[in-house]
Amino acid sequence: MAGKSALRRGRRASGLFAIVAVTVAVAAPLAGADEPDPGAPVADSVAGADASADAFYDPPAGYESEAPGTILKSRPIVAKALELFPVNAQAWQLLYRTTDADGSPYAAVTTVLIPDGPAKPRPLLSYQMAYDSIARDCMPSYSLQYSSPLDLLDPAKQSGYALPPWEMAFAASGLAQGWAVAVPDPGGIDDRFLTPRVMGYTTLDGIRAAQNFAPLGLPGADTKTALWGYSGGGIATSWAAELQPDYAPELNIAGAAIGAPVADLGAALHSANGRLLGGLIPIGVAALEKDSPAVAARLDSYLTPTGQGIVAAAGYQCVARNVAANLMLTVPTLLNAPLDTVLADPVIHQAIAERSHGATTPAAPVYLYNGVNDEVSPIGPVDALVQNYCAHGASVTYTRDAFPDVISDHTIVDVTGAGGAFAWVQRALSNPQPVQPAGCTTTTVASTLLDPAGLAALPDFAAGTVETMLGQALGAGR
Repeated sequence: MAGKSALRRGRRASGLFAIVAVTVAVAAPLAGADEPDPGAPVADSVAGADASADAFYDPPAGYESEAPGTILKSRPIVAKALELFPVNAQAWQLLYRTTDADGSPYAAVTTVLIPDGPAKPRPLLSYQMAYDSIARDCMPSYSLQYSSPLDLLDPAKQSGYALPPWEMAFAASGLAQGWAVAVPDPGGIDDRFLTPRVMGYTTLDGIRAAQNFAPLGLPGADTKTALWGYSGGGIATSWAAELQPDYAPELNIAGAAIGAPVADLGAALHSANGRLLGGLIPIGVAALEKDSPAVAARLDSYLTPTGQGIVAAAGYQCVARNVAANLMLTVPTLLNAPLDTVLADPVIHQAIAERSHGATTPAAPVYLYNGVNDEVSPIGPVDALVQNYCAHGASVTYTRDAFPDVISDHTIVDVTGAGGAFAWVQRALSNPQPVQPAGCTTTTVASTLLDPAGLAALPDFAAGTVETMLGQALGAGR
């Protein structure tokens, strides 16, 4: 008994250590080299060069005729967590055929990982990361290999450092459970962040590609799969959950954990105005401009000279540098007209409306969590999204976190809500029955950090982070 008590104390201490590490990260050994699928040739790449010079991202001629989810290229890689620690697991990247917003052929990359050891059937976690950028160097597939904290100090590295390696600490919790993990680039090879439907298509086709990649050993479409993402990752996850019934009905989606999905982009622009994460506003504007010359022309007509420079920089910088350079950014700095006037412009209004969620309903069970005081994903539109899902027959467990907005509620709930989301995903992938009954439940809590299920799962959730930092093999033998 004494030994077991000591073990529990050690795991709790590890959990506390991991929370501290991840909180600091948000606020501010090697992969195996198994032979890839012979049908998916390994392409030459330029190690450490900017992603635009990496030929791996160039789809081969004729790829348009392939089915969505078809692997076009593959390569073994070493993924890093917390920008520093090589993840001790087998890892590859897959370039695959997917679909653009207008239904035309497109391509994307996903990073797939399994615990060290023989390939075998196992559940799959598709973890969508909040990279929040339209620059290719900031995409998960690139930054998980090459991003470094020193990038923020390097003037030659215009993009700064990216967030995905920090979020790898969350994804590693799945590896520690013995699951396969897929981390897609939701914007595809052109990094189309916020483009309607694209982030869902790339996520779903990334799952198809992972299922088809022989070295993972997954049982094809029978693979039990869960989706998880927060903020920008929550946007991709909600798109995937909504599109899956029609676009990829063969997938065995056990559930989708969706955090802070920014259900209404216009409301988010209002809410983030003048707040700590105001630097997200120019990222949204740059993403809108990238998608459409007509939208770009209208938005440019409303930008101040200072705003034009800020939005131009947002086009090549990663989110950390954008936010750090634009703390408490206010709309009058960017725009020469009131925000309501800009949002009422017919061209811009249509572009915003196309990015709203809820046009279709997820068939898989949903766990959705959002801060009541979230300054980036305002609670009102998320409440309305849940009501819409439920009115159309979805199964939703909705947790509203009422913790006060001390610094950045959006950032705090990312960390405090992760334990409950992980516990829910854990149940979804381990139980033969559906993770929750039909119907909807809504609960408002003082803090998601106090979620009993999340606290119970904390040792398992934290293990991936701690084991990653210690260079231990994640999920070996599981």
